[in-house]
Amino acid sequence: MEQLATWLALNGLLVLVVSLVAGFMLYLAIKDGGDQAPWHLLHAGGAGRAVMLLALAALVDLPVLSDLQLRIALVLVVVFVWTSMLAMTMRAVSGERGLRLEGAVANRLVYLLYAIGTLAIFPACALLIYGFYRAL
Repeated sequence: MEQLATWLALNGLLVLVVSLVAGFMLYLAIKDGGDQAPWHLLHAGGAGRAVMLLALAALVDLPVLSDLQLRIALVLVVVFVWTSMLAMTMRAVSGERGLRLEGAVANRLVYLLYAIGTLAIFPACALLIYGFYRAL
């Protein structure tokens, strides 16, 4: 379990670094009068995702799940985090919001990355909720 906790914490810190860089880009957008919303989303969303991973790292021993179930849940959480971080980064850089699977390649990629993350987080949360419930 210690290796899983370390892996989650490392991912959390890497996500936090991306969020901090996005905060600097947000500052530049504010200073230059550019589009602030996508950089704000990446900055705040990244910080929230980093905190989630760091919190999970601290709690990794608590859910009552098999080793395989726990690893699947945590890998799915990390997939959610990185696909959404990449989608938000692509949105901030390209301006494409990814609301539909059509249009420019960047728009389609943003859409697909968000979709992959969405599909990953629900079973991850279900497994973790089940494991924490069993721990009661």
